[in-house]
Amino acid sequence: RESVSRGRAREERAMAASSTRSLAVGQRLHHLKVFFSNRFVYAQVTRKTDGHILASASTIEREMRESLPNRSDKNAAAAVGRAIAARAKSASIDAVHFEKPRGKRFHGKLKALIDNMREAGLPLNFSTLAAGGRSHDATRT
Repeated sequence: RESVSRGRAREERAMAASSTRSLAVGQRLHHLKVFFSNRFVYAQVTRKTDGHILASASTIEREMRESLPNRSDKNAAAAVGRAIAARAKSASIDAVHFEKPRGKRFHGKLKALIDNMREAGLPLNFSTLAAGGRSHDATRT
């Protein structure tokens, strides 16, 4: 029984340390979440502390559906990048953090979305999610 409680205490300490670390770094307070389906492109900016969605954009929205001929290509991803940057700035978000899973390439639709976010004036900080859940920071401006 003692080993179980020690293991639980160790996990709780690790979780507390990681949450404190992420709160200490202001650039990591807001996270970008991106999803590409076969038909649509979705993006959200969430607050790390409680998971609250602060800004979102997708090609499912009426304005994007009517203005884009294809809702899942690079041009659609670029439009979502511009929209999410504008909405995040209107929600007074200074910078966004993006955790790129290790092994995924930074090209195509993801690159188009992020490049257009940057051009619209929303800085983005990267880290690569390594095996074991650790992240390696690589800040890009």
